[in-house]
Amino acid sequence: MTIAAPVDVVWAAYTAAVGTPEVAGAPDTRAAGCARCSHTTAVMSPVGQVVSRRFTGYESWTNLAGRRLCEVCVWVYRHRALRTETHIVTRKPLTLRSADPTLLHQVLSTTIDPDTAVIVPLRPGRKHLLPDARWGMVTVEDAHLKWQADDAARLEVMRRLRGHGSPRRCSARTPRPTRYCAASPPTSGHRFSTTGPD
Repeated sequence: MTIAAPVDVVWAAYTAAVGTPEVAGAPDTRAAGCARCSHTTAVMSPVGQVVSRRFTGYESWTNLAGRRLCEVCVWVYRHRALRTETHIVTRKPLTLRSADPTLLHQVLSTTIDPDTAVIVPLRPGRKHLLPDARWGMVTVEDAHLKWQADDAARLEVMRRLRGHGSPRRCSARTPRPTRYCAASPPTSGHRFSTTGPD
């Protein structure tokens, strides 16, 4: 049988990590389908056994009449590593990779391919990000970022600044002229301004 929802990032990640789920076909009623993705697998679990009463991530669920979750959605909510580590999911070929900083930098050094989804938990363990991930985007907390060439160029500037000793805490503040920027010899490659509010 073919997978029911290869377009869904979660189904692609599950297929890459676990294998093709056994799809039970179209549900008889809306209530019989998965509450998150509307599909039906051979094994379905009650929503209350998978997510807690304090769970608030229902915004992306497609079938709120559903009272069960399919085996794919159970997997995405029960595997802690999916909430605590950075992951890269690709559609062609189907892959799910945990990304260390080197791999993440490699992926973010260019535009994000439309067949790639990048999941970056800023506060590991706090939220389930993979269920909300979208193809061609970087998912962080409650945002989906379309990673363009300009973003990759800014990342490279930040990497170079850090390599020259610019402290991490300076990048979070409003830009100001610092001794580092003011003392740097001008080159034709500067992409940042050394002027700022006084």
